[in-house]
Amino acid sequence: MIPTQLQEILNDLKNQEWVHKLARNAELYVVGGSVRDAFLGKPIKDVDMVVDGLSFKGIQKILKPYGKQNLVGDSFSVIKFRPEGHVGEDFDIAVPREDRKVGEGHKGFEVVTEGVDIHGDLKRRDFTINSMAANVMDEKLLDPFNGQKDLQDRVIKATDKKAFIEDPLRILRGIQFAARFGFTIEKETLKLMKDNAHLIKEITGERILEEFEKIVNKGNTQVGLILLHQTGVDVALFDKEMLHYDEGFDYLDAVSFYYMLGLIGDVDPYTFYMKRLKGNVNTGNQIRILDDLTSKWPKTSDDEHLYLIMNAITKIPRLDDIVLLPPEADDIIKQMRTGNIPMTKVDVPISGEDIMKMYNIPQSKRVGLILEQTYKDALLNKFDWKDRKATLEYVYNLDM
Repeated sequence: MIPTQLQEILNDLKNQEWVHKLARNAELYVVGGSVRDAFLGKPIKDVDMVVDGLSFKGIQKILKPYGKQNLVGDSFSVIKFRPEGHVGEDFDIAVPREDRKVGEGHKGFEVVTEGVDIHGDLKRRDFTINSMAANVMDEKLLDPFNGQKDLQDRVIKATDKKAFIEDPLRILRGIQFAARFGFTIEKETLKLMKDNAHLIKEITGERILEEFEKIVNKGNTQVGLILLHQTGVDVALFDKEMLHYDEGFDYLDAVSFYYMLGLIGDVDPYTFYMKRLKGNVNTGNQIRILDDLTSKWPKTSDDEHLYLIMNAITKIPRLDDIVLLPPEADDIIKQMRTGNIPMTKVDVPISGEDIMKMYNIPQSKRVGLILEQTYKDALLNKFDWKDRKATLEYVYNLDM
């Protein structure tokens, strides 16, 4: 039985003139993640379609009067179609296709459409839960690989044994599906992942990061970390097995996840994130700040902890969103947010220029030292740091 959410999508499509024009010469299917998510009861943000019976150019010709088209994907094999007046994500429309071996390595394949039908298209997909299709016009479900049963059994199973050779990124996709949906990976599929994990070395950082982001934003990061180890992806990423923890890292934020990933992989977290994964600068800088903070924390006193947090929160205003802060840091940040101690250096009403005038000295290392001591003393509430006059008087009497 087709889920209600999918039924509504099919009904909406059948009300579109462009759909009927395509259906006169072809079979139309809603495929892949759209069908999967409908069975899982998850929101469907975009609709992927396959048109079986028309050429790519034939589809373009029919769609031309009805809206805007953009070609995307490998060899521009997908049409992103936005019907006129459509609200929401574009429709992704493709013809049935297969990946055929033409050379060595995971890139030695080409996309073939000639002689491929919907069954061949479903076979080329990564996992059985993504290898289902719903016929738009007659509303029949095509499920040649028992994806619906695997959804019910909460199992990730490869559709074809060649799946990971054709595209080893599918290994990471399997990990992120397991982390997102709380599914287990079928034994034979896990073995196939292990056997091909070394091919991850050839995958670009951007593509790897995209799968990691789905784990962080939509899944259980503890499950993701465990499966990186169980599949052997850790060796492909770090040239060694990473440290293995069975608990303690559920639902990490992005900064904490990439920081921990670097630590248990025995690499510099910032360098790994920026160089190997080609991450964004903002997150990279936050990873470096967290690394600096946590490495200094055990070596400093409680008073120095206050200053470490002030420096960090000046650069990361939502520092307390980072899960892997030292436990004591939360109490310090609470004091800052309630105004008991200054949160940033800006909260203390004094500047280097004030000190230069007060001591009649030029800009120098000494000015910086005086400022630093002032901030540290403000954190200890040694003077009324909210009052500029009291602050200037305190600094004037510092013996520095």
